[in-house]
Amino acid sequence: MVAFLVAAWQFWPSSGGATGARPSHSPTVASPRPSSPTPAQVGPGSPIKHVIFLVKENHSFDNYFGRYPGADGATVGKTLQCDNNLVPGPTVPLTPAPYVYPHDLGHAFDPGLISIDGGKMDGFNCVTLGDDLTGYTQFDRSTLPVYWSLADRFVLADHFFTSMFGPTFPEHLYTVAAQSYGIVDNKSTSNHAGNYCDDPTEYTKRFPIERLSQDDIHTIMDLEDHRDDDPANLYKIAQYWVDTRTCVDIPTLPDKLEKAGITWKYYAEPNIWMNALQAIRHIRFGPLWNKVQSPDTILKDLQDNTLPAVSWLIPPDGSPNEHPGAGVNICDGMNWSVQYLNAILQSDAWRSTAVVMVWDDFGGFYDHVKPPHYDIMGLGPRTPALIMSPYTRAGDNPDGGSIDSTVYEFSSVLKFIEDLHGLKPLTDRDAQASPLDGAFDFSQPPRLDVPKLKALDCSGT
Repeated sequence: MVAFLVAAWQFWPSSGGATGARPSHSPTVASPRPSSPTPAQVGPGSPIKHVIFLVKENHSFDNYFGRYPGADGATVGKTLQCDNNLVPGPTVPLTPAPYVYPHDLGHAFDPGLISIDGGKMDGFNCVTLGDDLTGYTQFDRSTLPVYWSLADRFVLADHFFTSMFGPTFPEHLYTVAAQSYGIVDNKSTSNHAGNYCDDPTEYTKRFPIERLSQDDIHTIMDLEDHRDDDPANLYKIAQYWVDTRTCVDIPTLPDKLEKAGITWKYYAEPNIWMNALQAIRHIRFGPLWNKVQSPDTILKDLQDNTLPAVSWLIPPDGSPNEHPGAGVNICDGMNWSVQYLNAILQSDAWRSTAVVMVWDDFGGFYDHVKPPHYDIMGLGPRTPALIMSPYTRAGDNPDGGSIDSTVYEFSSVLKFIEDLHGLKPLTDRDAQASPLDGAFDFSQPPRLDVPKLKALDCSGT
């Protein structure tokens, strides 16, 4: 597992041969917000008493749900000629996805920019290892029956974007802090004991956001919009980056919850790439670290009816988190989801619970929808996103679920939690985010029937 992740963080410099130059194009502007239902009122009077934020790894919306009926999906993808001045290439079909991918794909900050290509969404084949079109694959109902059945019954959010262009470490910081401290990359070493605050050898790159002027920000965003026009634009962006330890002190939502007396836990293994709180110095070396517990602890908490008001659920490394490459099996990953989601759906807490399930970055996989360009960090390509609760909005999906086209990002989940508990936002990101208000309907009685999730036979996959 370590070997392929080490390769993944290094994917930003070359990104699979995007070396040509071409004429400039217009800068990206924020995508218009699609129409969505009349929003629900989210606040302290809501019947939602428990929120579980479940974060898996490395897939795009079109990779998982591009064929879902009624969703904003695609079954073909645009490409570039990576070795011919990045001129437009052919449009290719998105072919059936395997459960076990042959390798990882470039999915860091620069591959995100290359893929988005100023909004043209055609550079996914030019990321590292993308030339074999592994990123132009997708699942369907027959291969992702668990997730599609959840979409049938609950809410499939088809304009839920990743908070950054990538990769994993800073994306996970957004899931707890609505920012990444300007960090744009994964850690620089992985051959020492410990992780993040526990490994003093670990460094990464960041924008020094506290020192950037408005002119700097405008210049960086323009360079990001024109990344594929000239390979020198990456190096112009990188000139702004500085080194930083992977151990930082920024305010987090757990800090606010703790201060307000609201129960919370962060269910994650230590010393994995996805454990964002291990990178927050005052949490890692303070009393709040006791609330960072193994993922399987949530099963006992559900059984004991001690589920906290707010939970982050981070699957372990390997197949449970569905990160492609190194033998990871998506079928086995779904079975991990079946175990944990069944425990939630069958618990006494379910009638007052909301689960938001996302994947932390696009993983190098094709997605056709242009992300809004909010700031120098993102947004990045869409993530698959399922919002589940007895109070989710009804619609025309096969089992009464609905498709929500409101624009969301990871900060939207934090905004939802903040509004539920009357907390102030952490950053501009969660201040402006929609609090998942297109996904809920509190005017109707709760619908307590749930799908019967069944483990798959993954033998032979």
